Amino acid sequence: MKKRYLVLLVVMILLLSFNFLVSGATQFKLSINGISTDIGTTTVNNKIYVDAEALANQLGFNASKTSKSINISTKNDDIIPNIIKSISPSVVGIIGNIDSGDSTADGVVLGTGIIIKSGGDILTNAHVVEDMSRIVVVLTDGTGYQARIKYIDKPSDLAVIKIDKIGLTAATLGKMQDIVIGKTAIAIGTPMSFQNRNSASVGVISGLNRSADGFYQYKLIQTDAAINPGNSGGPLLTTKGEVIGINSMTTVNAQGLSYAIPIDTVQYVLNHFYKYGKVKRVTLGADFEEDYVALYGLPSRNGLKITNIEKGSCAEKYGLKKDDFIYSINGVYVNTLVDLNEAYKSVLPGNKIKVGVRRNGKVQSFNVVMDELK
Repeated sequence: MKKRYLVLLVVMILLLSFNFLVSGATQFKLSINGISTDIGTTTVNNKIYVDAEALANQLGFNASKTSKSINISTKNDDIIPNIIKSISPSVVGIIGNIDSGDSTADGVVLGTGIIIKSGGDILTNAHVVEDMSRIVVVLTDGTGYQARIKYIDKPSDLAVIKIDKIGLTAATLGKMQDIVIGKTAIAIGTPMSFQNRNSASVGVISGLNRSADGFYQYKLIQTDAAINPGNSGGPLLTTKGEVIGINSMTTVNAQGLSYAIPIDTVQYVLNHFYKYGKVKRVTLGADFEEDYVALYGLPSRNGLKITNIEKGSCAEKYGLKKDDFIYSINGVYVNTLVDLNEAYKSVLPGNKIKVGVRRNGKVQSFNVVMDELK
């Protein structure tokens, strides 16, 4: 067995400026910024050593070793090419004929997808494939396969398409805690032309919890990584090569203002796809007027004003009234329809929720068993 390359924990603290914690009486556990890891440790002469290569990988750094040395690099010039190389087998180009909507002169549209199951399941945007009459997926090696829509959900703008191919390389999905303003973000896709397949652009996470009024029902990640037509459906990655978002739209009259669907919404939709075959949403059976102060991004807790209640709805059944202001769902403040949809993500039809209501200036709570949105 080759000798493991170890480095003193104290040295790593000085070099990498991270906050490490080793704890436990008999078996030492290494935590990074309070998050436990499975990195191996050992004690020699009362000094604690950790596996340098495993530690570098955990931090998203690039580690290269020879028989006598190990080099850890934190430079993007070293890290990003390796990430692109490793993720490329999981990124596909999508091309097809379109029945309606925007298209190129020859009636062909482009998009991108990310392999999520080795058996041929590919995640992309719903708007990429919903109007395609024939969908072709091209893998990184240039081979093409006809695809079919397996699941599609227009409200979230997500879809899963399927090709008859096994043994594919599935991407690793990241976590919401990896989405931090200022961190490096890498977008990969098929911008403008199919000859640009697996093009990469690098930027940062510019903002969180963004709304695109009239376009998306859920909150978005903002990034300045270049996202052009054809990038839609491709992955937004961390420096660990993990997918934290699905690139979805850019702002035409602005520079460096692009948006991706965050991984929590992706996981929410995928969980419903594979469990129910669709996204099972809930509704109060009411119409709302949004708080315009909140729509402009200003602090507000005015809530959503009920403008209409459907007959026979759960809102009517459990005592909500027109002109009530709903200010919270299960303790989470809501001021816009996007806020409301985000709060609904943890609720299934038939679940009971606590609705915070302001009526005639008085605060009340209502327990409501939710209806399914048809």
